[in-house]
Amino acid sequence: MGIRIKSEVYQQWVNSDSARRLLALEAGWLREVVADFHGQHLLYTGVDNTPRFLKRARLRHYFRMAPVWAKGIDCDARMQDDAWPLANESVDVVVLQHGLDLSARPHQMIREAARVLVPSGYVVVVGFSPLSVFGVLRRCFTLSTRLPWVVNSVGASRLSDWLTLLDFKVESVTPVAHLWPLRLLSEGSSRRFDRVLAGNPWLPANAYMMVARKTVAGMTPIRPRRWQLNTDFGMAVPAVRVAGGTLPPAKSSQLSSD
Repeated sequence: MGIRIKSEVYQQWVNSDSARRLLALEAGWLREVVADFHGQHLLYTGVDNTPRFLKRARLRHYFRMAPVWAKGIDCDARMQDDAWPLANESVDVVVLQHGLDLSARPHQMIREAARVLVPSGYVVVVGFSPLSVFGVLRRCFTLSTRLPWVVNSVGASRLSDWLTLLDFKVESVTPVAHLWPLRLLSEGSSRRFDRVLAGNPWLPANAYMMVARKTVAGMTPIRPRRWQLNTDFGMAVPAVRVAGGTLPPAKSSQLSSD
């Protein structure tokens, strides 16, 4: 299945009340996840234009890549789904926040994530669940050209199979967004409802958050030396390959506090 997303359609959706509510919820969940990671480099690609939760990560540097169609989005590099401009084994953590949902080649995107991750590196995927209320609504809007109805959802079970074949160990799958895109009386009560139900496996959820580790025989998970925690965050980023040369290193992302 191929999808075509116009930049203006994307911008219109991410600025909607529904998308803001979803991103606020996911930011809270992702904030807790990335806080447990250590290492050198974190790559983020996703739908949040201001992923402030990345500042909780204890990696020395994080940067953002965006698809070529996402014009007007501030990023450090552009990427094709099946051809990321990064060297092999150059990143410690990859965060895909609905990156697969917006990809026409989600399997190739996961293969690229596996390629650029170091041994024992982590991939975090947030995706829409096709077997949910959202999935039913999406089928009702089959002819729509608007987000989020044009997404290419990959279920957690299917994604887990892909990752297993790529020598990943799935460490956790958390069902989230049980109410979204529906709402209760107010946005505030709707957010509280979803926060309370996050992780509940007995009710159908509209999205999931998966954490998987790249397994390589004889390797151990990344653990920074104690002295690294006190070093300055400014440092070189992974080499970015482009046609005819090398892209200059991206600046370290220092997102403003909430």
